[in-house]
Amino acid sequence: MSTLTNRLFRLYRRATDSIALYPTLVALGLVALCVVSIVLEMTWLQPYKQDLELGIVKNAANARLILGTLVGGVISLMVFSFSMVMVVLSTAANALSPRVLPGLISRRSHQVVLGFYLGTIIDSLLLVATIQEGDQINVPSLGIYLALVLGVVCLCLFIYFIRTISLSIQVDFNLNRLYKQTLAQLAEQRARWEALDTRPGWPDDTDWTVARSRKAGYFKALNQAAVLDILARNDLRMSVQIHNGFFVMPGHPLFRLDRDPQDERLMDALLDCFDFYVEEYADRHHFFGFKQISEIAIRALSPAVNDPGTAIKAIDMLTVLFAERLRLPDHDVACDESGRPRLFQREMTLDAMLHAVLEPIRRYGHADVPVLLSLLQACKNLLFTGPDADAEAVLLRHAKAVIPRDGQVVEGIDLDVIDQAIERLNATLRHHGPIAPAPRGGILGADRCPTSQS
Repeated sequence: MSTLTNRLFRLYRRATDSIALYPTLVALGLVALCVVSIVLEMTWLQPYKQDLELGIVKNAANARLILGTLVGGVISLMVFSFSMVMVVLSTAANALSPRVLPGLISRRSHQVVLGFYLGTIIDSLLLVATIQEGDQINVPSLGIYLALVLGVVCLCLFIYFIRTISLSIQVDFNLNRLYKQTLAQLAEQRARWEALDTRPGWPDDTDWTVARSRKAGYFKALNQAAVLDILARNDLRMSVQIHNGFFVMPGHPLFRLDRDPQDERLMDALLDCFDFYVEEYADRHHFFGFKQISEIAIRALSPAVNDPGTAIKAIDMLTVLFAERLRLPDHDVACDESGRPRLFQREMTLDAMLHAVLEPIRRYGHADVPVLLSLLQACKNLLFTGPDADAEAVLLRHAKAVIPRDGQVVEGIDLDVIDQAIERLNATLRHHGPIAPAPRGGILGADRCPTSQS
C-alpha cells in the first residue's frame, strides 16, 4: 500500500509540474462541452430548430468554411505562440539562469492558453464531422456558435499571452516571481512550526539505527503523509539526515530510526518515500528560490551581462528572505494525528545557506564596490532583526568576508565608504565586538602620495 501511495505521490508531483497537465484538462473540458452541445442539438433542440435562430450559419457549405477558417487560424496562433516560448526559454537560459527554466515552462497561464487552443481545434474538427448535406436541421448551429465564441476567446488569450511572454524575459519580473514563491514557502514553514503545541529540538539520534540510500540523485521531496503513517503504526521516530537539494550517493546515510525495526520491508517502504529528481522549483522548497535568485545575480555580474543593478536588487530581496529564514529553526518537525513528533527533517543551516547563496555573489562582485556595500548593508539589516548570539556570529563572519583584503585594488575614496558601512554595521551589534575597518596597506592605499626620492 505504501508503494502505491508513493507512486501516486510521484505521479502527482510530476503531473502538476508538467506542461501537459492543464492543456489536457482544459481541452477535455471544451471537448465535453462540444459533445454536450451536439447531443442537445440532435435531441432536445432538433424539433425547434426550424423556429429558433440558434446561430448565423444555416447551410453546410458556410459551416465548413467557418470551421475550416477557425481551425487554420487557431493552429497558426498556436504555432506562433509557442515558437515564442522557445525563444523566451533560450533567452532566459542565457540572460538569467538555466535553473529558472522549469518554473517558466510550468507556468499555469501558458498552459491554459495552450489548452484553449487545442480545445478549440478539436471542437471545430468534431463539428465538421457532424455536418451533413441538407437543410438547416443537419447543421450544428449551436456548436458552430460555440466554436466562434471559443475563437474570439483564443484571440483575447493571444493578446494576454503576448503580454505575459514579454514579461517573462524581464529580469525584474522573474526576480519578483521567485521572491514571492520563496517567501510563500518560508511563511508556510513558519506557520507549521508555530502551529505545533510543543516545538521540540533536534533529538539525540547518535545511537539510532542508520538507513542508507540505495540510489543516487538530488533529494527533492518526501512523502510525509506516508512516512507519518508508517512511523505511527510501528511507534517509531525518524530523523532525516539530509536537506532538500542534497546530492545523495548510494550508501550515504539517509535517515535514522530511534530503534531497529527488524523488518526489511518496513525499511524498504520508508526508503521508497524519498523522491529524487533534477528540476528545482521555487514553489517546492525555499532553498531552491534562494539559489535561483543568487544565480540571477551572478549572471548579472558576469562580463557578458555587466548589470550590477540587478545584482544589488537580488541582494535586497535575499535580505528580506534571510530575515524570514532567521525566524525558523534548522530543522522541521512533523507530528502524527495524536500530536506526537514523529518526523524530524534537517534543513540547511543559516551559515551554510549564507555561504551557498551570498558567497558566489561576493566572489563575482569583489571588484564592484556598490555590490560589496550592498552585501554589508544586507548583513546590517539582518542584524536589525535581533538575532541571537550564534546567529549574530554567523552574520559577522560573512560580513568580514566582504571587506577587501590586502592585495585588492580599491581606491581610497571607496575604502572610506566601506569603512562608513562597517561603522553603521558595528552600531547594530549586541553580542559581539566591532569589526575592524578595511586594511589600507599595500596597494589598498592607492590614494597615498609616493615618497619623493632625492
